[in-house]
Amino acid sequence: MKISNFISKSIFLVSIISVIFVLLVTILLQYNNFQKESGEIKKTYLEQKKKHLEKEVEKVYNYIQFKEKEINEKLKIDLKQKVDNAYNTAMFIYKQYKDKKSDDEIKELIVNVLKNYSFSNKRSYYFINSNDGRAILFNKNDYLNTYKHIWNMYDSKGEYIIRKQSAIALKKGAGFVKNHFVKPDIKNSKQFPKLSYIRNFEPFNWHIGTGEYLDDIEELAKDEILNYIASIRYEESGYIFINTIYKKALIFNGEKQSPIINYPNYELLKKQIDTSSKKEGGFIKYKFKKLDSQKEYGKIAFVKRFEKWGWIIGTGAYIDEIDEIIEQKKLFLKNSVFFQLELGFLFILFIILIIYFISQKTSSLINSHIENFINEFDIATKEFKKINVHNLVYKEFKTLAKNLNKILEQRNSDYEKLDNYTKILNEHVISSTTDLNGIITDVSQAFCDITGYTKEELIGQSHNIIRHPEIENDFYKNIWEELTRNNVFKGEIKNRKKDGEIYWVDIIIQPIYENNKKVGYTAIKHDITDKKRIEEFSITDELTKLYNRRYFNIKIEDDIKIAKEENSLLSLFMIDIDYFKDYNDTYGHQQGDEALFKVANTLKEFFKDIDSYSFRLGGEEFAVLLYPKSKEEAIALATQFKEKVKNLHIRHDSSKVSSFITVSCGVSFLEKDMKSKEFYISADKALYKAKESGRDKVSTFC
Repeated sequence: MKISNFISKSIFLVSIISVIFVLLVTILLQYNNFQKESGEIKKTYLEQKKKHLEKEVEKVYNYIQFKEKEINEKLKIDLKQKVDNAYNTAMFIYKQYKDKKSDDEIKELIVNVLKNYSFSNKRSYYFINSNDGRAILFNKNDYLNTYKHIWNMYDSKGEYIIRKQSAIALKKGAGFVKNHFVKPDIKNSKQFPKLSYIRNFEPFNWHIGTGEYLDDIEELAKDEILNYIASIRYEESGYIFINTIYKKALIFNGEKQSPIINYPNYELLKKQIDTSSKKEGGFIKYKFKKLDSQKEYGKIAFVKRFEKWGWIIGTGAYIDEIDEIIEQKKLFLKNSVFFQLELGFLFILFIILIIYFISQKTSSLINSHIENFINEFDIATKEFKKINVHNLVYKEFKTLAKNLNKILEQRNSDYEKLDNYTKILNEHVISSTTDLNGIITDVSQAFCDITGYTKEELIGQSHNIIRHPEIENDFYKNIWEELTRNNVFKGEIKNRKKDGEIYWVDIIIQPIYENNKKVGYTAIKHDITDKKRIEEFSITDELTKLYNRRYFNIKIEDDIKIAKEENSLLSLFMIDIDYFKDYNDTYGHQQGDEALFKVANTLKEFFKDIDSYSFRLGGEEFAVLLYPKSKEEAIALATQFKEKVKNLHIRHDSSKVSSFITVSCGVSFLEKDMKSKEFYISADKALYKAKESGRDKVSTFC
């Protein structure tokens, strides 16, 4: 049934049957109930008013939070863009003149160009420093021809400014750094918090950067926010006020205060401070002048604190206006009752006669305009346009359309922002999504960039496509056990790119739910390859690629602790190449390094399938920490390795025991209450015993 027919029939039938009865009964009941419930009406009205006040404050609070975050994000984007422009300019000059001018001439060209850049904010400028601590373009001054060393310069917080910048430039290539620095247009030496973005310029071992003073940015943000809030009006006289916990009035009587004034009523301000100290805010009652009067009236207000800036946000309503409204309603209702009683009967017959014709016409028109409105709304939502208000006739529909247009406009804006955020996340966040079986269903562009695969190559494949073969099955089994228990997994994983290159990530994996049912997993990753490489370099011997003495000192303590806790047999092999000094004297150090590498590689290959760690302690001295099943097995392994080395057939004519390179090995076993130093000495004595007994031997310490 169409709404027009329904309206026509409903109006006619209901009016005839109920108009007389409802008119009398409703009027009498309404009046009696109003008399009895006037107090409840006031209470209800107050509660509604409170909710409205709280809602208005929450909207402003959320707006401040959003703007503050938005401005900080814009600042980072702006700084990066400025530095990228400067870097590209410098690189263009360098490439243009590197074969035509000297380095000093090119440097002077770059500095002169960047020194003359100007920004709308007079406090913004480019700076250039060398990564070893020399000022090049510092505080708007050129130091190319003057040696200014600033490596040890630190800020008011004790942090070394140039060291932090150089570390980021050399390790990451570019990045943000926060420090404190003086403002160029202020005479005194006071330092202010500053966010800078720097980028490494490799040709001259420089880093180029620029920054903004955070307090300046924050003040601009506050000014923009206050201008907007001061313009907010709702209902007839509703406005927002903002004071600070530092006794200042920022928006007073609905107007932004410029200059800022001291709040005139400390007792009232103290109420606001105390109530707003609660996280959720609260209500206060007080007396205050109306905008158009000098007399004070009772008022209720909701206040909430924006803690970061010490702002107290609030809005209120006059209680006497509530009483007046209630009295007006009571008087109106009383007059309305008597008026309806006097005139109701006179018009009742007339209404019944014409109601049918009016209902038909009205329902037809309403149906027509509702269909028109629905059609306009449907077009607007599908095509992301506004509703054409001029095509609507009724004022109510126009008002509704205008409000919907605001919602549609906000929705379109939100979609645009969401698209931008999605693009940023896609490009910069390494993420992937799989089903419950680990089959990839989606990946970010950043994931594709780091792995070398395209989305088409990844989607539909098992996540094992990037698994590194060195990672044991138990590691992945542990991950699946955590995820099966609906836990979040966090850890570091070594992966393999499409071209076989290794990379490391710090990863968080957590389940995805739809309608309370687990449907897959999502993983967010952070590239830590550089960090892992540095860690590997710090514990690896450069020549042999075995672990170095530094890692040996750490590992021997760890293994002793584990062996004692698990009551396991732990053995230490000390291995020395026999007459290696004579080998170097005969064949030269380059040939000696090759021999060391071959012996080390044999050591690594021989023990790779055994629960062990191999080390080069220095020179021709090596060590192995292992967990043998028995002492006999340990001695047998040492003997087998000794023979492996001899069978390399590395010629050694200076040796007194063989024509080829041989090794001597000392074997010791961890005893109860034995510490690392004693453990090491016992293995060293066993090695000495092997040498004393003629070398090319395996000996134990007794």
